Amino acid sequence: MICSTQAIVLNYKKFSDTSIICNLYSKDYGKLGLIAKGVQSLKNPHSAVLQPLNHIDLIYYYKSKRNIQLLKEASIINAYGNISTNYNKMLYTFIISDIINFSSYHNSPCSIIFRLTNKSLELINQCEDKFLDYYYIFFILQLCIYLGYSPLLNKCYKCDSGVVAGRFDELSGQLICSKCTNKKLIITKEEIDLVQYLSKTHISKISNKFSSSGKILVAIKKYFFKFALYHIPELKKSKAFITFNKV
Repeated sequence: MICSTQAIVLNYKKFSDTSIICNLYSKDYGKLGLIAKGVQSLKNPHSAVLQPLNHIDLIYYYKSKRNIQLLKEASIINAYGNISTNYNKMLYTFIISDIINFSSYHNSPCSIIFRLTNKSLELINQCEDKFLDYYYIFFILQLCIYLGYSPLLNKCYKCDSGVVAGRFDELSGQLICSKCTNKKLIITKEEIDLVQYLSKTHISKISNKFSSSGKILVAIKKYFFKFALYHIPELKKSKAFITFNKV
């Protein structure tokens, strides 16, 4: 059977002297493993098409008993050229692609997550570096929500009171207030308010709307690092995600 869909190239590895195996996240079929034969030969145009983070039109041969499908043809929709020339943008987008790679399953499509990922790459490609943290936080927040793990930020999970400052609770996977813990607090009301705003705004409205301090953004990233690892344990396999958040 021949299948056609849009996809984002997540990563690839060499399979032989001339072939590669790609992981992609597709709009209609979810995560895909795909073998592209002969693409490393000099005259094969697919070598440029199947670069990580490219948004592509994809046609492939599908067999239900085969875990890795066979490429027929592909063409670039958007290559996001500004990302490839900016180290910070490359770092953030490779983290995003790794998160999708480890949090997704084969044959489990979600058009919302596909749009979220593609729009995040598109806007990171266009934005100034100072907005990268906002797009990253927005991405991981919305991904958790779409996967069914919405963070509870307006009330303490244990005592149900409002939270002025709190920390991530390793037992419940949610936020608890300063009254319910004697450990160091990691998130304040100002940071909670920013996350709540991001949960309700559209990604296209992020640019030029924020001027939070680096300290606030770091605290939010630390919170979502713990939150994502708790609710999406597959991310423990992502060296990129772990290394990025441990720095």
